[in-house]
Amino acid sequence: MTDADAAAGTTAVTLVAGYLGAGKTTWLNAHLRKEGGADTLVLVNDFGTLNVDAELIEHQGERLLALSSGCLCCSLSDELGAQLSRLARWPQPPSTLIIETSGVARPGRIADLIRVARRYHLERTVTLVDLSTLSARLDDRRVGDLVAEQIISATELAVNRESLLPPASRQAAWQRLRALAPAPDARQATMTPLAAAAGPGGTPTPAFRPATAVSGAAPAPGPGRPDWQRFRVTLPATLRRETLEALLAAHRDALARAKGFVDCAGHRYVFQWSGGRPSWTPTAPGRGGPSQLTGIGFRGVALTQLIAALEALA
Repeated sequence: MTDADAAAGTTAVTLVAGYLGAGKTTWLNAHLRKEGGADTLVLVNDFGTLNVDAELIEHQGERLLALSSGCLCCSLSDELGAQLSRLARWPQPPSTLIIETSGVARPGRIADLIRVARRYHLERTVTLVDLSTLSARLDDRRVGDLVAEQIISATELAVNRESLLPPASRQAAWQRLRALAPAPDARQATMTPLAAAAGPGGTPTPAFRPATAVSGAAPAPGPGRPDWQRFRVTLPATLRRETLEALLAAHRDALARAKGFVDCAGHRYVFQWSGGRPSWTPTAPGRGGPSQLTGIGFRGVALTQLIAALEALA
């Protein structure tokens, strides 16, 4: 039996992976606008109990399911397995399933589960790479192995934010990326700026270098495991931008990612903190529920102090 024969009549699965803040949700929205059909189901896993990513995906209703386990690879036999079994029993299962993994997930483990699941076949694993922070991530002893594994596990890569780097740093980052996942056509791929088109409502939509197939793989990385800690805090409507940004910046080494729906100066924003950079995108009043911030960082004194300072704002 050929691979095509085995895949016939099963649901094609695309895994979307990448480190925290690499641009997975933005890439997914762009993909859905271009190729998402009525028979496409999206399964979203976020690192926190407040699933911000699910709220931001432009594919709502019955065709969007959210997992709240915090990290798919930590609950493969539980929540994801149960969801796959339930979907397989639908009278008309989806022809395509897209799984956006948590930024702390190891996609190789999830791919292994898909490969042995009945009625599914793994079509591809797309890993998003933020080139502007790649070198720093790989050099970070806490997450370097995780980031390398996410890249090595990919069958395709989508690279963004390279325009934020000066030429010399950009070239060095590309060399490190190609060492992990050599792609012969990477050098010839078309360069694209970080932000170009506008999405619904005028929100800037980052443009991505087209995904390139990965050929070959470096040896698997070591067994490093960060000691993650998640948090969720309610913020006051009187919050000032400068206050939140200053707090996060002061604890940036302990904070890996933060995001939420935040009220500030009478307006609601989708707030994102990634790579030490804040982003405030205006959104509809009341969207996402109470003014809240969810985050993930490295367990320790510094993160404990940050959480206490955020809680004190209320």
